[in-house]
Amino acid sequence: MLAAITDRIRSKSYELPLSRDYVRHWGLKEAIRELVQNALDSESPFEYAFADGQLFITSRFARLEASTLVLGSTSKADRSDAIGSFGEGYKIALLVLTRNGYDVKVLNGNKQWVPEFRHSDQFDAEVLCINETPAHRQNQGVEFIVSGLTEDDEAEIRSMCLRMQPPMSDVVGTKYGHILPSRPGKLYVGTLFVCDTDLTYGYDILPEHLQLERDRQTVSGWDLKQVSKNAWIDTGRLDEVAEKIEAGIPDVEYVEYGSTELVREACYRLFQQKHPGAIAVQSQEELNNLVKQGMTNTVVVSRTFHSQVSNSTSYKQQVSHVVAIQTPKAALEEWYRDNKKYMSRLPAASFKGLAKRADGWRNK
Repeated sequence: MLAAITDRIRSKSYELPLSRDYVRHWGLKEAIRELVQNALDSESPFEYAFADGQLFITSRFARLEASTLVLGSTSKADRSDAIGSFGEGYKIALLVLTRNGYDVKVLNGNKQWVPEFRHSDQFDAEVLCINETPAHRQNQGVEFIVSGLTEDDEAEIRSMCLRMQPPMSDVVGTKYGHILPSRPGKLYVGTLFVCDTDLTYGYDILPEHLQLERDRQTVSGWDLKQVSKNAWIDTGRLDEVAEKIEAGIPDVEYVEYGSTELVREACYRLFQQKHPGAIAVQSQEELNNLVKQGMTNTVVVSRTFHSQVSNSTSYKQQVSHVVAIQTPKAALEEWYRDNKKYMSRLPAASFKGLAKRADGWRNK
């Protein structure tokens, strides 16, 4: 009885100016994502557990001050390698979970926080309140406990976090993150699912290399293709990269905006293997013009592949020895330009007519 009275005296309630309908489009997955981000960004190892319809997410030795309940406040300074932090995200997560009927408790050192919706006299509206009471057991850090989960809920939560899934055997590591052949088109940042993409491969990018949009569910297409291209180059598997560039997969499309000489040389080698001694062009029109000049060993390739082949040192050395053969018409026109000042009007007109008829002539 005395303990209950003491707990009541030591209890507090924090009103947050957040209505029940805030971020109405968020559900379980988005809310748990925020809590997982907090745990991943903390200084302690990521700990979680599912048991009897509950999810436990623990950050040992962390602590949430009451000041972090203020909107816009965060528990740590900005870090480029952090996906999130104990800031606005965890408060919104508590709101969404409570709105969707899940029981939530936060064990915060020697305190316990429980969210609920309650009418506020101050705001004259229903708002989210955090009720603080003494914890019944000492907790080493911060632990979020979400109750009322179904098997489908657990499967949905596991699907958005690679750390909650069995390891993949075909992961390719790079300094930008991991290439995930087993997750085609899936984008993760810091092991958390972000969105589906039009890329051929899946990626788990380190947070410092890819900026998420405000909703944390989208990214800039330009930024994504830059980092996917950089990741493939960083693998050092340049012959494979060249094959992907030639095939036109979107993951390496942006090599034309930034590449290396080693990549360009790999593309040149691949081109020469398939088309020995050939000249690379980007269009049929360009090919036709070169054929007219006698350069019949000419091949049309994609713009991206051409940007690599044509800018390689080896290719430039190769084409520097290629001399275009003038067509009869071009030879006559060049002679006319050099000598017309010595010709009277009638011979000049006659010669121009000859040059025009030469358009159909061919070199033997």
